[in-house]
Amino acid sequence: MAAAPYKLSSQLAGHSADVRSVSTCATATGHHLILSASRDATARIWLRRAGQRDFTPAAELSGHDGFVNASAFLQDPSGSIVALTAGQDRIVHGFEVQATGDGVKASAAPDYAMIGHEDNVCTLDVGPRGSYIVSGSWDKTAKVWREFQCVATLKGHQQAVWAVVAVDEDRILTASADKTIRLWSIATPDRPLATFTGHSDAVRGLVLLDGGASFASCGNDGTINLYSLASLQPGSSSGGGSGGSSIPPLQTLSGHTSFVYSLATVPGGRGELISSGEDRSARIWRDGEAAQTITIPAISVWSVAALPDGDVVCGSSDSFVRVFSRDARRQAEAAELQAYEHTIASQALNKTQVGDVRKDDLPGPEALAQPGAKEGQTKMVRNGDVVEAHQWSTASGSWVKIGEVVGGVGSGQKKLHEGKEYDYVFDVDIADGVPPLKLPYNLSENPYAAAQRFLEANELSSEYVEQVVQFIDKNTEGVNIGATSSYVDPYTGASRYTGGGGGGGGAGAAAPPAFSAPTTGGQYTGGNNVDPFTSSAQPSRAATQGVLPQRAFLTFATTNLAAVKEKLRQFNGEESTQLSQDELDAVDRVAAAVQQKQTSGRLDVGPLQKALAAWKPASRLPVFDLFRCAVAHPVTADAVDVARTAFEASEWSQDWPAAGSPEVKAREVNSMLALRAIANLWNNPEALGDLSANGISILGSLKDTHFARLNKNGRVAYASVVYNATAQMVGSTSRSPAAALTVEMINEVLQHEAGESEVVYRALVALGNLLYSTSSGSLPVGALQSAKNLMRKWAGSSSVGSEERIKAICAEIQSL
Repeated sequence: MAAAPYKLSSQLAGHSADVRSVSTCATATGHHLILSASRDATARIWLRRAGQRDFTPAAELSGHDGFVNASAFLQDPSGSIVALTAGQDRIVHGFEVQATGDGVKASAAPDYAMIGHEDNVCTLDVGPRGSYIVSGSWDKTAKVWREFQCVATLKGHQQAVWAVVAVDEDRILTASADKTIRLWSIATPDRPLATFTGHSDAVRGLVLLDGGASFASCGNDGTINLYSLASLQPGSSSGGGSGGSSIPPLQTLSGHTSFVYSLATVPGGRGELISSGEDRSARIWRDGEAAQTITIPAISVWSVAALPDGDVVCGSSDSFVRVFSRDARRQAEAAELQAYEHTIASQALNKTQVGDVRKDDLPGPEALAQPGAKEGQTKMVRNGDVVEAHQWSTASGSWVKIGEVVGGVGSGQKKLHEGKEYDYVFDVDIADGVPPLKLPYNLSENPYAAAQRFLEANELSSEYVEQVVQFIDKNTEGVNIGATSSYVDPYTGASRYTGGGGGGGGAGAAAPPAFSAPTTGGQYTGGNNVDPFTSSAQPSRAATQGVLPQRAFLTFATTNLAAVKEKLRQFNGEESTQLSQDELDAVDRVAAAVQQKQTSGRLDVGPLQKALAAWKPASRLPVFDLFRCAVAHPVTADAVDVARTAFEASEWSQDWPAAGSPEVKAREVNSMLALRAIANLWNNPEALGDLSANGISILGSLKDTHFARLNKNGRVAYASVVYNATAQMVGSTSRSPAAALTVEMINEVLQHEAGESEVVYRALVALGNLLYSTSSGSLPVGALQSAKNLMRKWAGSSSVGSEERIKAICAEIQSL
């Protein structure tokens, strides 16, 4: 008898970014749990009480700095449960979970931390009866943990380890971006027992099949391979160990149209397999054939798992966890099912998801009268001017509309380079007869950083950095806002950008604007219109050949929050005026809100202001760093109060310390952070009114002071404040009383800048904005003429003036 088809049971909303991993378990009290891990830096536990249909939120697990990419439940024979998570911070965390008759309770903070990996940890599994934990990482290794201590490291893969599976008490399978799968013994971890081949691209998922005598794998080649373990008894090294032959698959399953990321088995004795991937689907396989395709309204279905009752759980790129059931008692109500089907049908599919589309060659809707050849088959038809995609459902014996095909920007698929994911991996030809070099690039990445990394990796001169950036811009058709150096932690040196000579000071600058025309095929909104170093929105512009005017604000919103919190607590213990535990808890809430980009409510910056006022200058650095990130959001202090705090904490009105004195370093960094805090105020919509009304007071405190003494990053921040002020003036229909003061500040920059082109460029864009604004008629003639004379001086400079962006902005201003 054919199994009933899966239908939606529930949609679990709570995460704010991709759900990269889902895991399941049942408690001794009969409850079912889902553990989801997300790129929003959290994991969540969801509870379905015994006999009920719906899942409810049970716990939010925090403690990671960065994406959480892997999850698993550790259960021992006594029934105790530990929720395991791992991610970008290279740590595996364990949270104790207590199950009761009413529900579950989980620790608010990690109870266990397993440290040892050297790169992103992307996969977890647990041995039989909770006997051990195994983790896999981009550092090319897998590690085995007993009692939360590392007992073995499995080395041998040439690229990232994307998947691990515990076979039995001693043996482990690992899958890698090097296209191989290896079987290991914990007792003898020095070399693999066997090597399995058959994939033509990175292997992303593994699952042990019913009975444990075989397993399945999936990968970026779009296939699922089935292998036998029957001939490989524990302790055997036959069939593919070091120097042995590789083992091919017994069978290959095809049906997915893109990368396949995850696998799971369905309980119930039918031998069913679940897979999910980059083609918006989870698929049920039975007897080597696709039995059902479950369409998800998200491009990437990162992870699948099965509950003990056979329900299927999916985590996807739209931040949802979804549960599907065959049992009508656990399926959603008819209205919700209809709404879900409508959501699927109304999805806009990028043509890269379904292949090249020639509309004129497509049949009309009458083609849907012909039955499909197999489950999941996709057919496109032309319905008027719309291209519709339909998928064949064997269960219903009909074609189901899964979306409408549109054009778009981007590749639609992630690429792998040295085992890591990128949006693009370009081939760069450097000479005839020489193999091309690989240039990996993510749309959320600064092109200058990618270019510098490429040059350093291939031992090429940094003189080529502009050419590489232009190559990236051309081939991604992006709207970029340039870059110099990334953030440098002023007290730990973490995240240091080593390319191109950075300028003094301890913290990097916002990326330099290199405004270019938007593409005609639509704008990529997943990352390429956000400055990846500063998280600032791209200055918007009309579809013209010019740059001006620019209305979007630049912000400095990226920092190493883990280092900030650690140093802040350290310094708190050393200062005579200390923050209380309640105040430290408030600081942690601010840091969490900044990390999660919270948009609701006001952040309480009172404790930060207290520390900035009372602590020694050198101890203020981590406080200042968190403060300047916080004020880019609505906060409990108004704009004038924020600016006053920044000026006083940086000792802005006081004489500059004597050259060579120990106070200079702290003064440089505090001044830079004060300027970044003020620049960030323009990103806070609640502050815009104060900034407009009190512009003279705030900007007046900056004029004619220490610009020439600031390090490069401080000068970039100063120019960003000036630019943001003019961006607000461009967007206003009334004249700004601070316009005259602003042009004097532009002159301060252009007259005293030592030669950093980014500083000059921002000041020139600010000048152009002023001339475009309604305040242009109120600008003092003398100061305006001085600004234009200084502009011409920089345009004639043999260094800065030779840059194309400087030439372009000067020419545009000259034409106004």
